[in-house]
Amino acid sequence: MGFFFAALTALCFATSNIMIRKGMKPESKDNGMLMTVFINAIFLTIAWLIYRFFFVAIEITLIGLIVYIVAGVFTTFIGRVMLFQSIRQVGPSRGTAIKNSAPIFTILFAVMFLNESIKFLPFLGMLLVLSGLGIQGFYMVRHTSKASMENQLLRTGYLFGLASAIAFGVGQGVRKLGVEHLPDPFFGAFISATVALVLTLVMEGRKGDIVDRIKQQYQTINYYFVIAGVFTSIAVLSFFLAMMFIQVSYVSVIVALEPILTIILSKLILRKEEVIMPYTIVAACVVVAGAIMIVSFG
Repeated sequence: MGFFFAALTALCFATSNIMIRKGMKPESKDNGMLMTVFINAIFLTIAWLIYRFFFVAIEITLIGLIVYIVAGVFTTFIGRVMLFQSIRQVGPSRGTAIKNSAPIFTILFAVMFLNESIKFLPFLGMLLVLSGLGIQGFYMVRHTSKASMENQLLRTGYLFGLASAIAFGVGQGVRKLGVEHLPDPFFGAFISATVALVLTLVMEGRKGDIVDRIKQQYQTINYYFVIAGVFTSIAVLSFFLAMMFIQVSYVSVIVALEPILTIILSKLILRKEEVIMPYTIVAACVVVAGAIMIVSFG
């Protein structure tokens, strides 16, 4: 079940990436953050309440709550903000490909702080995944070495993607720590969404009248952002559920299937809006091969 939920996480994040790109308009600075965090908060609050009152009511501990809050800051807020900026500048396929170097940071965190051990064959699978990400990164650096306004924009987008990877990688490890202290995946997802909503409102409030911004979101609803919020909610919850069954090291690497899923959806949905480079396809295939090894032998 753990690998299933990890794969579902990748699929839902990939779908969300495409919906975000579809919803972004050149004349607007709205990257979908505000709408998606509202949808996340509503969806995951309802899910947690249903789980708590109709299924299992797990005692909430202070340390568990604190750890989940820290994880929420890193993942559903910092990681997502950086990812959305990367998607806007370099497209969903390349943006998510860079962000998916997150397993490197998750594995380091898991080995150093969670005492996780990795078997030999799954470790080889992880190396394949990281090799695929390395291929992608190499060609991106090579592509952006030529100085121009366009390449400068791409370079900035790649840096946003890397920042997103670090935030997601560390945050995923902290999530596992939270599950160990408070084994309620629905509560963990709910706290992540709540933290993201609060911090987003603070961030948006510094830009101007937050009330007007919220009214604008609901006066002209961007349904692509709404759909993205639903898929992101499912992805976040699925990640927490996956960690209940398998190591976070494995979960993070399986979630790295996201680039190839994004590529497939990009070709089907974005079509001419998204240009897929050959090296991106090669890198994504290597990532999938590694993920298959992890699922088979992990």
